Amino acid sequence: MAERPEEPVSTAILTIPNLISFARLLLLPVFLWVYLSGHYLAGVVILVVVGVSDFLDGFIARATGQVSVLGKLLDPLADRLVIIAVLVAFGAKDTVPWLLVIFIVARDAIVMIAFAALEKKGLPRLPVNKTGKRATASLFTGFGIAALSVLFKVSHVAQLRSDASWIRDVALAFLILGAVLYWVAGGLYAAAIRKQLAARPPTR
Repeated sequence: MAERPEEPVSTAILTIPNLISFARLLLLPVFLWVYLSGHYLAGVVILVVVGVSDFLDGFIARATGQVSVLGKLLDPLADRLVIIAVLVAFGAKDTVPWLLVIFIVARDAIVMIAFAALEKKGLPRLPVNKTGKRATASLFTGFGIAALSVLFKVSHVAQLRSDASWIRDVALAFLILGAVLYWVAGGLYAAAIRKQLAARPPTR
């Protein structure tokens, strides 16, 4: 089977996908303020917009040939900050246990520190691996279901309030799966980093 040719990568900054990623980052403090203020429906709407934008920027970049160096850095960074912001908001409102929040956020902190150290050594940034993408997809699915459980919990309909508990359990299952995959992906990054360092010519 022939290998797929690598997609062209530009150095452009003001592309449509990059602007979408910037907008996603700007929405994060708005989401935190709205959700933590108890305006759950508005917070969930913003969360949906953030989730859709995550799909849109990658789709538009590939469909229009606007894949860029900045975009390859900005998109995963935005994903990590979204994950951290949503987890903090859910933890603060007891939607997600703080232990799970710390477990996921700790992994992101380690990866960001490791990548920064690699760049300081002049090594190229590692691309997001497939396990990491699956972890992110599982976490975002869990976020969506958790948000639904919150809306059911504050609903005026008794049946919806009673359903909130098991829906939250489903959300936690996706989040736990995502957390495990997140750490597995981190292990794969560590192995790739060791390989990079071993292949690097010794300095005199």
